[in-house]
Amino acid sequence: MSELTREDLIIYLTEGRSMAELDYSGLDLRGLDFQDIKFDKSRFNGAKLAGNNLAGTSFRGCTMEEADLSEALLVHADFRGANLRRANLAEANCKEALFDGVNLEQADLTRANLRLANLTNANLRNAKLFGTNFSVSLCVNADFTGAQTHGAKFEETLLQGAKGLTF
Repeated sequence: MSELTREDLIIYLTEGRSMAELDYSGLDLRGLDFQDIKFDKSRFNGAKLAGNNLAGTSFRGCTMEEADLSEALLVHADFRGANLRRANLAEANCKEALFDGVNLEQADLTRANLRLANLTNANLRNAKLFGTNFSVSLCVNADFTGAQTHGAKFEETLLQGAKGLTF
């Protein structure tokens, strides 16, 4: 897996190179538009993507521990099988995003919009979910054990087999 600089990344984007299976760990990538890019099987540990346009972007199988995705536009983003342990997704717009089988343990999703998202088999253990919108989402077999859910919205959410939620 190649390790990149921010400058390398910008060159790769302009040249249309593959962005998958690369190491973006620790990079400050704020202010870049990554809409509809495939980053599958890449590393973003500690990367800063706050406020970026990541709509339709694929992060399948990525490792994104402690990444900052706060206030990012993640509509239709695909995180299936990704590791977002301790990531910051506070106030991110994740409408219709795919988090199937994702590790969101200890992640901060405070006031994130997860309306119509798929969180089937997601690990949300000890996550911060204050005011998070899960309305009309699929949370089948999701694990909310120890999660802080004060003010979270679960209207019409499918919670079959979900663990750790009390209403």
